[in-house]
Amino acid sequence: MPDKQEILAMEICECGQKNVAQAIDIFQNTALPYKKAKKLVTECNKSCCRAALMKLYDMNQYGRYDYDEIAYLIQQRHDRLQRLIDEGDGDE
Repeated sequence: MPDKQEILAMEICECGQKNVAQAIDIFQNTALPYKKAKKLVTECNKSCCRAALMKLYDMNQYGRYDYDEIAYLIQQRHDRLQRLIDEGDGDE
């Protein structure tokens, strides 16, 4: 698993081009509910990074962060996207 600094530097949302550290900072500095706070991070209405962002938002509410879990959720999203790309390449 990557170390804490590598996880903080991981891109959590491609739409908003924010990393984990930036998302934490945004969540810590807003009293908005998840749906509105998410838009500050993603700058969109898509749900592509929903799992990682929701978990990070919840962790922020409790004041404890499980960086390995965040890295795992980000990796799962990347793996899922790669499978979709690979399946799409096979259709030609």
